[in-house]
Amino acid sequence: MLLQAWHELRLFQLSLFNSDINPKGVAVDYISHLDVLNPEANASIMASWTNFSKERDNNTSLIEQLQTTLDIEQLLAIYLNALAGVYKVNAIRLETFQNTFTAGTPKVDSQKLTLPIRIDNKLMGKISYFTDKKVTDILMSSLTGFQKSLVFPLRNALAFWQLQQMALKDALTGVGNRAMYNDAIARAIQYGTRYKEDFVLMILDLDNFKNVNDSYGHQTGDDILTGFTQVVSECLRAEDQMFRFGGDEFAIILDKQGLDAAKIVASRIHFAVSQQSQFIKYGVSTSIGCACFNVNDTTLTLFARADKALYAAKYAGKNCMKTA
Repeated sequence: MLLQAWHELRLFQLSLFNSDINPKGVAVDYISHLDVLNPEANASIMASWTNFSKERDNNTSLIEQLQTTLDIEQLLAIYLNALAGVYKVNAIRLETFQNTFTAGTPKVDSQKLTLPIRIDNKLMGKISYFTDKKVTDILMSSLTGFQKSLVFPLRNALAFWQLQQMALKDALTGVGNRAMYNDAIARAIQYGTRYKEDFVLMILDLDNFKNVNDSYGHQTGDDILTGFTQVVSECLRAEDQMFRFGGDEFAIILDKQGLDAAKIVASRIHFAVSQQSQFIKYGVSTSIGCACFNVNDTTLTLFARADKALYAAKYAGKNCMKTA
């Protein structure tokens, strides 16, 4: 009875706080009247009321923190930090229509609760919470309310991320452009130097592409470029990256791999291209040059070696791979 009365009082207070009866949201003192419910329980109810007020104050502070960044990963880290203590959440995963973002590392025995995230009745995506607590209706209701503080900062961060992606993606094929390559190769060299990790830079271009463009038009050329991108992407791992420099020239960064792995990938690409009727029809194949990172490499020297290997593949009769 006491718990039910307490919930009814909370609902009444919240409705009045946002209702036309109290349009300015002026706080009303209900505490002085709580003893009519049960005088012996007054102390415990007062403690609950204090926790509720503290929760509202903390939520206001969280909103202010979330408004300090447009970086989605930083945003999720701030949000997770606020959740961790109260809800025993050790990781969160945000899935949108464009990408997946995570913060924290789920424990093996974590329970998962997934909630949609909406704004103006439009679905933005869903968030999965990995928690040490048992997933209950009460936890779901509480996290749903807490999640509201994330909605508008997340909308802004996603809009900013989409603008960044547009600036870094090739408009035709959807893979990274030259600007994105410059950032990625610099990071790869920095990581490889620090941790002594191998990676391979592959430079590819399409054999006979210029003749196709000249003879059949740019639309046919565009179709071949997009088809080639799709075929090559299916030959790569999720951690590998593909870029288009312009025209029919592409680059691939094979993460934490050496030349033996590059040869396997190149063979896979050559086979996949040779099986496509679109490329068979126009006599299109691909030449590939590879260079494995060494500790003395810069972005320029590594590219120069891979490019030299590409010219060697062209000189050797095209449709093959060479290393440098």
